[in-house]
Amino acid sequence: MPNIEFLISSEFHVDKGPSLVHQFPTELPGLQRLPFFAELMIPDQIHKREEDYTLFLLHRNTRTGDFEYKFSPLESENDPYFVYTIVNNVADSTVRRGSVIKALSLVTKLVYFKHFRPLLVICLDRCFADSGRGDLEELFHSINCKNFEVSLANYLVVKKLLITSILDLPLNEKLYFDESFRNKLLGIKHIQEDLFIRRDLSFNSIVTFRNMKIPVKLPVVLLPDTIGDYLNPTDLNFKPNLLNLLDATIATSHHNNELTVYGLATPPIVVLINAMLTGKKIIFMSYENSAGYIIDHILLVLKLVTGGGILTGLLTHYNVFPMIDVSKISLLEECESFLAGTINPFFKSNDRLWDLFIDLDKNEFYISSQIAEPEVSRHSIIGEDAKFLSNLQLSLCNYNDDLTTLQLIIRRHINEIVRVLLSSRNYSASRPDQNQGTLLMDGVGYFWHSDTTKLLEVSCYQSISSKFQNLLFAGKFGYSLELPKLSNELNLMIDLQHQLQRLNNVTLASGNTKMNEREIWFNILKYLISGKSLETFMLVTYLIPPNTSTSLQSSSLHGGGLTIFDKNKGIELLFVNLFNEDNHVKSNIIMILQELQDNFLCGWCLKHFLESNVLYQLAFEDLISCQSRTLIA
Repeated sequence: MPNIEFLISSEFHVDKGPSLVHQFPTELPGLQRLPFFAELMIPDQIHKREEDYTLFLLHRNTRTGDFEYKFSPLESENDPYFVYTIVNNVADSTVRRGSVIKALSLVTKLVYFKHFRPLLVICLDRCFADSGRGDLEELFHSINCKNFEVSLANYLVVKKLLITSILDLPLNEKLYFDESFRNKLLGIKHIQEDLFIRRDLSFNSIVTFRNMKIPVKLPVVLLPDTIGDYLNPTDLNFKPNLLNLLDATIATSHHNNELTVYGLATPPIVVLINAMLTGKKIIFMSYENSAGYIIDHILLVLKLVTGGGILTGLLTHYNVFPMIDVSKISLLEECESFLAGTINPFFKSNDRLWDLFIDLDKNEFYISSQIAEPEVSRHSIIGEDAKFLSNLQLSLCNYNDDLTTLQLIIRRHINEIVRVLLSSRNYSASRPDQNQGTLLMDGVGYFWHSDTTKLLEVSCYQSISSKFQNLLFAGKFGYSLELPKLSNELNLMIDLQHQLQRLNNVTLASGNTKMNEREIWFNILKYLISGKSLETFMLVTYLIPPNTSTSLQSSSLHGGGLTIFDKNKGIELLFVNLFNEDNHVKSNIIMILQELQDNFLCGWCLKHFLESNVLYQLAFEDLISCQSRTLIA
């Protein structure tokens, strides 16, 4: 597969409007059935600014080979194509409008398409000087002659999620300095000669264009449905845009049971997440800002809802249109759900086209009158939403927290909310196309500390849960951590997160549950038989959020950064049980730790966890010594 499929240039003509100028290497297949393609490359209001960028997605028909705006589950390729465009508006007093507007697009499947921006900028500058297509041809071959494959190993999503969740340990430094460790972890058998790794933990390849050597950053880990480099986020607009969503207000009085779950006082960011999880029609609009500003918000929503690979399917089944205009109304009307961005204020006054409208200029959310429902009952905010909002605001206000910490908070929340939405359905009775494994012990889904709390919170999210489950089991969404997907080589399953959270609550329970505690650790040990199950266990320890934000607030008061066990409450639970009064539990804990030590990545993590706390390290070593002496005797 080439790195980029096509390069396309366009320009704005004062009489004819936007038009395509050159396409290389050939005309885009199916272009005649892609109406107003050039208009998508050159956004509205570009005359107000010197530069901008746009983005839209295409889907290739496997039968005809043509590109289409809308994804077809039966006929489209599994992965979308990104049409990434940079636009320049250059002042020129010799032309009628006083400026020349040109754009250059690349069409690629690579999710790090933004990393080609420097090359596109140079080539677009050349297009202003020379209207020929020679520069497009040179750039096309310069990029496609390079091999951007970092690793040919197709390792499991669980391992990718784990690698990108380890924020409390010096994994980045280890990957940078230790080549053998890096190659073994990432499955790199032979590194391309012209690839080199940088301190920011990205591989770089040098592309030569117009006698200039331009580095292109390549992500070390690629996650499903995740645009850009999740492990090394560099989006400077991520924090301010997220703060905008947190500070937004709801401007309408319309209630919807799937959106405003807490009435009109529902936090807008919760409304937005609920809208995505229930497949609503969503439009972001800004008349005063650039197309790039709108698209950045669309990409933020995708990162927010996918959790960096937790939820999948959005780039295809959800219908994502980062930039549209009025020419695409008929396309929107064909979609049951979509996420779109626009500059045109026309959409705001036509609420039959959307369910949720976000005016970025006013920072206001609008709920369509078409989906207004009477408010049946008023709910208090559920524990998971409260923790998420508290931790998110704390991290955003803490200058010591980087984007990766925000990503982990978001990932944990999406995983927890999905577990809440699936709690009324037994994971082991999933879709019929999945192999049914053996559930080692009862207890699946989100864990509540009491039946009363469960009843209240399930009733709050009941309508959302029903809609989300229908979308999930119809294949519109994919959940990477669905229990059947995590079965081990013996087809054994256990909901590790549910059981670990039960154990975390065991001190509050009656004495009768002590036997359950022993049973849980024994069944966890029974499940841990291979690298996949061990890495699943380690990932789950990272995904367990703190019971409250108290520990995060405490860390903030004492210097800002989260402690090693604030970012991994699950592993602390494992170590605490080294002091369990039940010898059977301690024996199981030791064997679990020994299994983890034997795994390459988990063993490295465990070594650093133990070194960070002398008390746990001494306890583990002492118990190992006692166990060895007992065996000798």
